[in-house]
Amino acid sequence: MKAKNMKKAFGSVFSIVCAVSLISGCSSGNTGGSTATVSPAESAKSGGAATSPTKLDPVNLTLYRVGTPQPDEKAVVDAMNKITKEKINTTITLNTIDWGNFDDKMKVIISAGEDWDLTYTASWTNNFYNNVAKGAFLPLDDLLNKYGPHIKETIPAQFFDGARVNGKLYGITSYQIMATMKGFSIKKDLADKYKLDKTKIKSLRDLEPFLENVKQNEPGIVPTTSGAPVSTELLSKMDTGLMYDTVTGDTANPLVINVKNNDFKIKNLYELPETMELAKMNRDWYNKGYIRKDAATIKDYKAEQKTGKYGMFPAGAVKPGNEGDTKGWAGYDVTDVQFSPSYVSNTSLISSLTAINQNSKNPERAMMYLDLLFADKELYQLLCVGMEGKHYKKVDDRTVEALPNGGYNPGTDWELGSQFNMFLRPGQPKDVWEQTNKVNKEAIISPLIGFVLNRDPIKTEMAQIDAIIKQYNSVTNSLLNFGTADPEKVMAEINDKLKKAGLDKVTAEAQKQLDEWRKVNKK
Repeated sequence: MKAKNMKKAFGSVFSIVCAVSLISGCSSGNTGGSTATVSPAESAKSGGAATSPTKLDPVNLTLYRVGTPQPDEKAVVDAMNKITKEKINTTITLNTIDWGNFDDKMKVIISAGEDWDLTYTASWTNNFYNNVAKGAFLPLDDLLNKYGPHIKETIPAQFFDGARVNGKLYGITSYQIMATMKGFSIKKDLADKYKLDKTKIKSLRDLEPFLENVKQNEPGIVPTTSGAPVSTELLSKMDTGLMYDTVTGDTANPLVINVKNNDFKIKNLYELPETMELAKMNRDWYNKGYIRKDAATIKDYKAEQKTGKYGMFPAGAVKPGNEGDTKGWAGYDVTDVQFSPSYVSNTSLISSLTAINQNSKNPERAMMYLDLLFADKELYQLLCVGMEGKHYKKVDDRTVEALPNGGYNPGTDWELGSQFNMFLRPGQPKDVWEQTNKVNKEAIISPLIGFVLNRDPIKTEMAQIDAIIKQYNSVTNSLLNFGTADPEKVMAEINDKLKKAGLDKVTAEAQKQLDEWRKVNKK
């Protein structure tokens, strides 16, 4: 399949037009039989539970999420528990762990066999595939069919496939924009002051005049929180026109293929010349003082970004409405610059999942709770923005604005449930969901969608490789992303360790499985 045909391929996987669309009348997919078309908004109207609460014993669930702990979190949880108590006789204990510590803390919690029910998991933290391989997560197909009617009405079947391992479903994706677009959010007052023309920014290097202006003329402002993340998404903007996707759907693994060339030949991300060029640019930015010297030690980047003391920072997703969304949690205006093409990859489909503990005492109730986050708008909105008048005010009937020092503004609407049930933020266009639908329809789709690597023959080597990549490119010690070390030296060290850890064996096994998958699926 050639690159120019990817959008056609996208259409076949993306009956997704039905997926995100709040407008069209096509049937939404589901994992167990057909259902009538129900939009996210319509689904929320029923807000019903799968079982009457009068027939359910009282249960408390423990939920772990990643984010910035909020001062008024208990009050919000208490308000949420009134709803869940009434509808499914369930309360939750919510544990929010900050961004920099979440991965390590969840490893300890899971390894120690602590009592918990639900956790956030993804390709980038609390690694989904690794946890499945360790037997930490419960298969969800039967639970979803019995207790997840609103989830199934909202999410099309295709979007469940990324979280399947050996045919079994282990995570429920949040429902939001499903295409990935990477870039930077830039403080709008500074962008305006220095006449930043986004139409002339064709590569990452084109940001340097802006960064230099901030450094020279803005005392107290650091030009950027970090360099460009060394990842597949941003290699396409190193003046090469190339785009890569991870073979494993796991950002901690270096196996990639070139999506545009589409030759399905697996390569090592850290041996690509584009990766070296990107890392050298970050090193150059660091040496020029564009990145603060201790940036790699920051634990909570969201909290740092809220200070407004940075000219720009990497955007999680340059999606429609992201500028307004960012203002909602950061408190100031930004303008976004997109550097990666819009595309859907294996990584996209596991970028935001919720899993249930294999040893949960109440897995049925845990699924009911997840379903209620899709069905009940009030519950979902409480989780996202707290209580009206205390944590936010309404600008109009569809738009809300966080109150200064309100005590609850996590900025993680995308983490759980359906983001289509969310209020708009000031600055977000009224047709943001229509725009989102358009992006999803027009995005490039990776030819790797549906391929899941069987890690069993190489699980020892995979674990060693994951540990090496985490050492060099973790959130708290990102040597390449922050430019704190010589990239040629670091890259040589990484590749030497990867080779000794068995990368050649992993590559050969992955190539074999990929070739076999292509034959079966006629790719």
